[in-house]
Amino acid sequence: MKIKLIYPRQTSINPLKEGDTSYFKMRRGIWYPLLTFPVLAAYTPEEVEEIEIIDEEFEEIDFDDPVDLVGITVMTFLAHRAYEIAGRYRRRGVKVVLGGMHVSALPEEAGQHADAIVIGEGEDVWPILIKDFLKNELKPVYKAPGLFDTQNYRPARLDLLEKYGKEQNSRESGYTSIAIFEVSRGCPYDCDFCSVTQFYGKKYRFRDVDKLIADVRNFKLKFKTRLIGFVDDNIYGSKTYFKVLLKKLSRLNVYWSGQISVNIVNDPDAVKMMADSGCKGMFVGFESLSQESLLGVNKKINNVDQYHRLMELFNKNNILVFPSIMFGLDGDGPGIFEETLKFLKTYEETIAYASFALVSPLPGTRFYHRMKAENRIIHYDWRHYNFNNVLVKPALMSEEELRQGFDWIVRQFDYEKIFARTLKMMGGSPPKVSPFS
Repeated sequence: MKIKLIYPRQTSINPLKEGDTSYFKMRRGIWYPLLTFPVLAAYTPEEVEEIEIIDEEFEEIDFDDPVDLVGITVMTFLAHRAYEIAGRYRRRGVKVVLGGMHVSALPEEAGQHADAIVIGEGEDVWPILIKDFLKNELKPVYKAPGLFDTQNYRPARLDLLEKYGKEQNSRESGYTSIAIFEVSRGCPYDCDFCSVTQFYGKKYRFRDVDKLIADVRNFKLKFKTRLIGFVDDNIYGSKTYFKVLLKKLSRLNVYWSGQISVNIVNDPDAVKMMADSGCKGMFVGFESLSQESLLGVNKKINNVDQYHRLMELFNKNNILVFPSIMFGLDGDGPGIFEETLKFLKTYEETIAYASFALVSPLPGTRFYHRMKAENRIIHYDWRHYNFNNVLVKPALMSEEELRQGFDWIVRQFDYEKIFARTLKMMGGSPPKVSPFS
């Protein structure tokens, strides 16, 4: 039996493409894989003789290649292409399974395009689904019985991504690194715009730290690399766990990056330990320079007054910051763009690059339901839901002001410099080069 697991390519509508090719070159140049399929592959029953992962961003799908079962992961902005792929396979008589956050949020929609859908996390139901398929008893819906017990986490089949690794194959296009690991799942902060709490629950569920470290060590030895990344939305879910992890990482002689919450500012000892353990860069969800905007989407963990202290703390420890900032929240007026740029330019030596987004009402989130109830969602074409389109009628500016302001701030960065700067950072030595145009 052969299974293909497919990541659809982006076919979303993007107004930035025509005027900002350097932006997209940088985004494609710094690219990490999702862990979805390598983890799922680890739970695939042994009756399956062959598993292949296809990332359509780097490889065309051969629809004529014989396959018994196809699995596709669906995020909202990829749903249109995912359904296209599913349709082509189903017309050939191949069974298709769809899963992911978009499927869990809109199961009735997804079910129209699949022979089976998975609602919730897949580890517990995937083996059952495969055995049902082998008995020709595939059911239309498989729903996770609850949240997955991360103490039962198996090492991800990262070897299935090796063909796309730049480091492994000297590829010009591909993943910056395939050395990605997961520390925990879940989030208690429950921000209105975010799908994480809805999908993974309100409590952090941590992996066994020694098994995690063993996975990192084994990967490093097998693939001869020092560069690793953690995909958690917030690696700082538990101060105690985090510091144990840092102590163990410091013995592995690796360079690493990840994502962290703003409240790390209150734990300078942990930031020092991060630097000592090989941390070179962190993605930080600032989300907005407007406290009113933050409170409007329940981002209570963030305090704008702490942003300067956080940047200074990371700068002191030679850790680059990747700020994530959204525009179009209800506290945002036309001046938010210049205010944001002024803040970022204050710390140009500390910032690797800023990830900008226009707020999107992702299905299943409280923000989606509120905007829908207020009749403020502009359209429901999922191809626009890539965080680069105006999807919600703004409260304090016009749609055109939001569009123009977003385009303006994106173009304040020199993405060619950012690409070189970030790659050098990953090699261990952050350069003091401005990321701004």
